[in-house]
Amino acid sequence: MSVFRARKRDPKTGEWVYTSPYYHFDFVLTINGQRCRFHGSTGETTKARAKKFEDAEKRRVRDEGPNDSMTLGEACLRYHEEVIKGKASEVDELIAMRHCCRLIGSDRRLTNLTTDDFAIAVRKRAGETKGKKTPKLVAPATVNRQIVEIMRKVLRRAKRSWKVRIDLDTFAWSDIRLKEPKERVREFVGDEADRFRDALRPDYAPFIWFMLSRGLRVNAAIGMTTDRLDEPRRRIQIWIKGEGYVWVPVTREQMAVIVQEAKKAPGKAVWSYEMQRHPHRGKRKAISYESLKRTMATTLKHAGIADFKIHDMRHDFASKLLRATRDLALVQKALRHADISSTVRYAHVLDEDVRDGLEALHTVNAKKRTEKRRRKFY
Repeated sequence: MSVFRARKRDPKTGEWVYTSPYYHFDFVLTINGQRCRFHGSTGETTKARAKKFEDAEKRRVRDEGPNDSMTLGEACLRYHEEVIKGKASEVDELIAMRHCCRLIGSDRRLTNLTTDDFAIAVRKRAGETKGKKTPKLVAPATVNRQIVEIMRKVLRRAKRSWKVRIDLDTFAWSDIRLKEPKERVREFVGDEADRFRDALRPDYAPFIWFMLSRGLRVNAAIGMTTDRLDEPRRRIQIWIKGEGYVWVPVTREQMAVIVQEAKKAPGKAVWSYEMQRHPHRGKRKAISYESLKRTMATTLKHAGIADFKIHDMRHDFASKLLRATRDLALVQKALRHADISSTVRYAHVLDEDVRDGLEALHTVNAKKRTEKRRRKFY
């Protein structure tokens, strides 16, 4: 079929009337052994120009690759099926791809995407908030992970595996990536740990002691349940971001405290506290993040400790473990870091070794200078 103008019969007069001032094209070509139909508007009002548009469209279709028409939504679905399905990171990456399709457009062709499209998506996502009670802006690290990193993976897969003709070098990822603030490392110093324990409620003491002695993420520790304890082997099963449920070892003393506290807690919970208000005063309730947050704030205030957060208990554990063992690889395993670059942030505690080495060198050089002076006089 050549170019044409769409028309329909007028229900009142019975005459044929044009429904659009523009000519349309409709043709069929065999692509990779399959007959494919292509149709749409030429955007032209004259037949001669419409015919030229149709010829150009046929040339474009013949020249393009088999997957050059792939849209962002189609690419994300295929990436899920072929790459991330069944992995521990599946949910997080699905959420990231959903944000990309929402902010960029799931019907956008991969071949038409530009750096500016991703820059706009980054800016929009950075201006959004999360949390209902206390909304906060989405962190730069989250924006980078949900837009920049996932799109780099999808486009790289499209180029190398699906043969979509896109030029990966045209995307300036480093220019649109948000700067992420360097994470602070805070630990108890001086007598802060003693003051903190003195001000802490007794019913929270076992949980806080476990956090400081094992260094788990707070949500992983709070989420511990009695059906995921292996007392004979002294190990517990916890949820770790990016990995799912995994077994981690604990010491004999830690397991004894876990078992003891689990007997007090309601249901399958391990950690609990005593409610202080009537009519539930004295009853045990499972520790939640909100209850821990309130207790920590009160305790830190009474202890006179500033600039200390819940996650800093993990930093305190890591810093002290590295100081005691001088083994970064061991600390990495204890914290369940996927990459040792995350563990290197605690390397500052090894400055003490450098300081001791410098002091030792200074002492040796001082002795040599003393010996030289002595030989001059005797």
